[in-house]
Amino acid sequence: MSIVFRTRVAPDGVHIEAQQKGFLGRRTVPITQWETFDGAEAVAARVILSAVATQEARQEPASVVLSHAAATGLPASIAGTLGIAPLAHLSATLSFEDRIDSATGRIRVRWYDANTRPVLGIRAGAFVTVGEDTGRLTGALFRLTEAIESYNASAGQPIEVRIGLWQPVQEALRESTGLEVKSDQYLSSLTIYQAGSFALDVRETSNGPDFTPVLMSRGKAATLEDVAPAVEGDEDEPTGKLRDEIADALLPPELQQKFVSERYEASGRTHNAYVLGRNVFVVLDPDLKQALDVVRKMRSAPREARRAFIRNPRPALSEALGGEAADAVAASLFVETQQYSERVLGLGVWERPALPWLQNEAGQWLPEGFALKLRDKTLIFSQEGVEQLSHQVQAAKVEGHETVAVMGTDYSVSEVEGALAHIAPVDSAPVGIDQTGEEPGQTASDEVLAEDDRRVLLIRQNLEDADYVLAAPRRIASIPLEVPSALMGSTRAKPHQQTGLSWLLNAWVAGRPGVLLADDMGLGKTFQALRFLAWTRANRKSQAAPLTPLQRGPILIVAPTALLNNWIAESEQHLAQDALGDRMDAFGPGLKRLKRPRSESWSPEDSLDTDALKRADWILTTYETLADNHRAFARVGYSVAVFDEMQKVKDPRTINTHAAKAMNADFVLGLTGTPIENRLEDLWCIMDRVAPGFLGDLKRFSEAHTEDQPDNLKALKYKLDEPQADGPPMMLRRMKENHIEGLPEKKIMSYQTHMPGAQAEAYMDAVRSAQAGERSHGAMLKAIHALRGISLHPEGAREVDPYDTQSAATWLGQSARLTRAIEILRQVKSGGDKALIFIEDRAVQKAFAGVVVTLFDLHAEPTIINGEVSGHRRQEYVKRFQEARKGFDLLVLSPKAAGIGLTITAANHVIHLSRWWNPAVEDQCNDRCYRIGQDKPVTIHLPIAIHPVLGDASFDVTLDRLLSRKRSLSRNMLAPPVSDGDLGALFGATISTH
Repeated sequence: MSIVFRTRVAPDGVHIEAQQKGFLGRRTVPITQWETFDGAEAVAARVILSAVATQEARQEPASVVLSHAAATGLPASIAGTLGIAPLAHLSATLSFEDRIDSATGRIRVRWYDANTRPVLGIRAGAFVTVGEDTGRLTGALFRLTEAIESYNASAGQPIEVRIGLWQPVQEALRESTGLEVKSDQYLSSLTIYQAGSFALDVRETSNGPDFTPVLMSRGKAATLEDVAPAVEGDEDEPTGKLRDEIADALLPPELQQKFVSERYEASGRTHNAYVLGRNVFVVLDPDLKQALDVVRKMRSAPREARRAFIRNPRPALSEALGGEAADAVAASLFVETQQYSERVLGLGVWERPALPWLQNEAGQWLPEGFALKLRDKTLIFSQEGVEQLSHQVQAAKVEGHETVAVMGTDYSVSEVEGALAHIAPVDSAPVGIDQTGEEPGQTASDEVLAEDDRRVLLIRQNLEDADYVLAAPRRIASIPLEVPSALMGSTRAKPHQQTGLSWLLNAWVAGRPGVLLADDMGLGKTFQALRFLAWTRANRKSQAAPLTPLQRGPILIVAPTALLNNWIAESEQHLAQDALGDRMDAFGPGLKRLKRPRSESWSPEDSLDTDALKRADWILTTYETLADNHRAFARVGYSVAVFDEMQKVKDPRTINTHAAKAMNADFVLGLTGTPIENRLEDLWCIMDRVAPGFLGDLKRFSEAHTEDQPDNLKALKYKLDEPQADGPPMMLRRMKENHIEGLPEKKIMSYQTHMPGAQAEAYMDAVRSAQAGERSHGAMLKAIHALRGISLHPEGAREVDPYDTQSAATWLGQSARLTRAIEILRQVKSGGDKALIFIEDRAVQKAFAGVVVTLFDLHAEPTIINGEVSGHRRQEYVKRFQEARKGFDLLVLSPKAAGIGLTITAANHVIHLSRWWNPAVEDQCNDRCYRIGQDKPVTIHLPIAIHPVLGDASFDVTLDRLLSRKRSLSRNMLAPPVSDGDLGALFGATISTH
């Protein structure tokens, strides 16, 4: 028998009748048959019939009328079965006007919602309606409001009558607060919070997990039926909205903190009510009081018992409560929230994983130099200089010296040693540029940290065994799978972007833990992601389908510093004003506001205001900030986590990657135009955050996917690119030339140019030196690096005055590439176009910019964007270039530092004076201008220096062949853009045969 209760609130009470669902509709079930019900309906029927027997309800022909007083005392499970409203998520403020015993005195009741905003509440007996939502009062608050209403109704009556009517108010106040309230002393406001359920605020400590209760209002208990798909034709009211209303804490953060630290933890037992401030009280439901005693007991349980309790506290609560309906009551008392990911094991000291079987990254040129940050200075050293400084430090320690001289300044041995530990190649990142927005000296890395502060969240890593495999159940979409037009701006999605959105939405519904959008640069990955995020928020707000606690969390967007403002700008450009809700900037000045001051009880879990993070709708932060504060970020559950330029977490041995994998997200969206930047394991590491376990463990993956196993590489591409039985592909990768209608033509022009005498001579000397040298990996790399440098310019930027016409001409005449580049720029200028020049060597960048301003008589020296330029200034430089008047102009950029995150469609020429043997790096550079928004044909210029004797064995020609072959291979299989064999191939083709 399918039974549903129907209720109607009236002045005389709650009218309850039972109806039976049938094929022909519903029929009212006679009260005499209520005893035949089973399950939850039987329990509810017995409670109501008992109320009739005790005269708390009266029986009518087809229904039972339950008194308002009795309705307030219903357990949440019974109220839910009957369809009676849950406890109201409201607080009441009482203010006294005039004197309590005066003829005109009255008590004003003001209602406030969960965000402490005043609302218009209309009370009908035990129920308060705000807008379209109705909630139920506790017995104590019902009796108080009834007493207040009677007192206010006596206005104008004799004093003795008014004093008599004040007595019930005083008794109700005493019942609500546990305090005697006297009429001649109680002149200010009174706020009463009614708590009916709780959640757990969990944090990892060195002794395992700890947790404290977060007071909540009580809503309808979640049942298995609550998360089942809707049955066609079922007209019952959806439960998603009701359950979503209890997602937020009952108390404001400062009162919740006071409740825990000064009240709950300060006492050995739980009380009926607590004073939280002057005339501010919280009253606990009796069942909740008992449950909090269980929480108190479990906090001192053994570590594994605590972990089991966190995973599911309901069995312990049910055992403590006892009784026929204990399971249902326990379910309604505990509000499930999601904080730490199940991947998190606990706290421990960070140790870089030892992966001896993992191949080192191939294809990396020797860096120009290394940046050493000492105090407020950033000093650049050659590789030999770094080695020499390291020897100096070791010698000083052996000899007992306290200082070391570095470039004329004395530094303590410890600070130089510390700086050497964090040394970085120039242009690998903006060295010396603050990534977090904090002032120098304020970052956690600069502080002397306590032992606990140095601990990280340990996770299941899937390195040698797939010990963490995440598979999510199918999700329920309560709105159509398209972005509501009201949330979008004026930008129209292109066909491939609409396809991308459909893929994202279908992946979400299918239960994918995450997906990787690996579109070619310039296809609008950010735009597609923003549309998807707008849909997920609209789906959450509709509340027509139940959501898990994790699906109710904020959106987290992690991106390189230089791209954060781009996310803000694109959201404002492409979406309606409130499409994503309230934004929280966890970077720059916003991060400073989020930082919590240190106190005696401070730990890294408290480094950020996690309450503020939980209240936000979407959060923007950097990879570095996430890593520095991962123990705080991990305490928040996210509905969606977006990782932009996700190759930033390609290495399982970095703390950035570790922190990203420790986050708890219902759905992960990875964005990258280069899913394989150096080696195939990059892709594994990215996918292990997107969909943990999908590609198995790293060791077996690495063994099975090598260059000599092409069938496995093709199978891997199929596994990622093609739909699976349970849903759409895990990865979507489209290339611009195939998916953008109307994108202008792109031409690639190679210019083979013979080296002038001095350059050819220096090149041949380097070849002979390499032929006579070792064949070790390091020796070969140094030899190739020397040939690469000479092929750009045999002297670098030494002994050139770029502002002297003769010196500039002489310098250019020594380099085949530079000579041809100037010729190309003359053609660009004659066409009134703009160009991007990519050069790695910083000294050559500066010299070339000076030479151009001298030879072309420009009004200003071309702007240079390299690793010394902060993300904010990069965007300013690009904006200025984009908005400049029409006509010839150019930017000089570093391939690595400026190859991502910049849209420079004002230029339609790209000249590569420095090339890498990784085609992905070069393609990133090209895509700065060849992308959506470009309206001119784009030409990629490749000056190639040819040795007059060696010809096709010259370095530039050999590298060009290697890049072409790699691009061709990548079309048919997932192959690494660089490999260990590349070095040998380059060395053999340019040196060994001569």
